[in-house]
Amino acid sequence: MQKSDESIRRICVASIKRHTIKPIDYPLTKVFETQLLVNIDETISSAFRHFENELPIALTYVDKSNWTLLTTRQIISNINGDVKQTLTENVIQRKWNDFKGYKDKSTTLGQLTLADNMTLDIIIETGKASMIIIYGIMTLTGKETSTEEQVNKTLNRYQNRGFFDQPD
Repeated sequence: MQKSDESIRRICVASIKRHTIKPIDYPLTKVFETQLLVNIDETISSAFRHFENELPIALTYVDKSNWTLLTTRQIISNINGDVKQTLTENVIQRKWNDFKGYKDKSTTLGQLTLADNMTLDIIIETGKASMIIIYGIMTLTGKETSTEEQVNKTLNRYQNRGFFDQPD
């Protein structure tokens, strides 16, 4: 059974909230619980092709030429003005690099290996905020919860903890 975009977003946001130190209020990285793609900066939403009903999950935004956006179906990265995107199911391996050790650097580059052996660099805010992009991608690509039963179990657990109100 295919999950709806709203359900995918709720599961990802719940996972992000579970693994990120509160409060989730960081200078470069934002989580989107209710926003639509059209509500995000027009420069970003017009920079890539998107699908009907696709919803934003998280964004690390440095400037108009450097950002990474997670949606319910894709991972989009703009590094030095070069926008690249991939469907979440194409990600086969992740490398986060040093996202904890930087005290003087606000971002680091992670790297996703895709099914066609190409790579996609992503921007990750360092420190506590890094968990937003990391757990967003892990959940989106099915590395945190992999079977339908595990997804439903996680969804029920997060609903019971009050991360969101209503089941699908």
